[in-house]
Amino acid sequence: MEQELVIGIDIGGTKIDVGLIEPSGKILERMRIWTNVHEGLNAVVQNIYDAIEKVTAGIKTSIRGIGIGAPGQVDVKNGIVLFAPNLKWKDVEMKRIIHERYRLPVEIENDANCGALAEAKLGAGSKSNNLIWITVGTGIGGGIIIDGNLIQGANFAGGEIGHMTMKKNGPVCGCGNKGCLEALAAGPAIIHQIRKKINSGTQTTILKVVDNDLNRITVEIAANAADVGDSLSLKVLNKAGEYLGIGVTNLANILNPEVIILGGGVMEVAGHHLLKIIKDTVQNRALSVAKNNLKIELSKLGNDAGLIGASLLVQRSA
Repeated sequence: MEQELVIGIDIGGTKIDVGLIEPSGKILERMRIWTNVHEGLNAVVQNIYDAIEKVTAGIKTSIRGIGIGAPGQVDVKNGIVLFAPNLKWKDVEMKRIIHERYRLPVEIENDANCGALAEAKLGAGSKSNNLIWITVGTGIGGGIIIDGNLIQGANFAGGEIGHMTMKKNGPVCGCGNKGCLEALAAGPAIIHQIRKKINSGTQTTILKVVDNDLNRITVEIAANAADVGDSLSLKVLNKAGEYLGIGVTNLANILNPEVIILGGGVMEVAGHHLLKIIKDTVQNRALSVAKNNLKIELSKLGNDAGLIGASLLVQRSA
């Protein structure tokens, strides 16, 4: 009997991963494309189609279905992306769009919830019934599993960790609010702070790396500069880590999980700086009972968590 495979799609604000995945979570084929939100919804969807065609080319094994992780609030029952600020999407019927093209079962979920499902089954939370997954990248998302159940919320907004208000009159977030965790500690926020400091006259080795082109600054460049003692990079990353630590503290106090797992593009390149600050902040701020035996770890599945989790949606619904 041929093994049934699943197409996983992980849609992010910057990139989209499409993969052909075994039930074990092993990714057989994969392709990464840029989201290019500015090109509009139709162009993004066509690029997803093209990626699906490429990862399934020559595959004779039957495909069970398609799982999609999308940022923002997702109406899981009706397959609609209700609001994804980083994509500028509102009420996008993504499940219908993909199903009409491929005539396969399609399941969709918030991308961070997909990451939580993957880490709970195959990653750093595989021995835990109570865990929180936080993804830090272009935005900040979260997935919460309590007593083995994924928390979706009454209007599918459960786990929107990135939109905790951290600073009353802080910078404007993509969601329209001010001072969200995402607006203070996500990748674009880190880069914005570095550019702002440079424009105000702060000296940094980053300028030499980017040939004085501030548009070339990335979090990875900042992390590398911090590795060799660049004071500006260290200061900005430390501040972002402190905000993340306060957010994690709030979650620990409210939900009392066994493990909090951090992943996403920012943690991939700067986690070695941020994780210690996050842990120290939690130790200084969290209730004793909430931090007792609490594990705070980097993702074991890395940037594959969302993609693998998307594939698990189809298995879970079978």
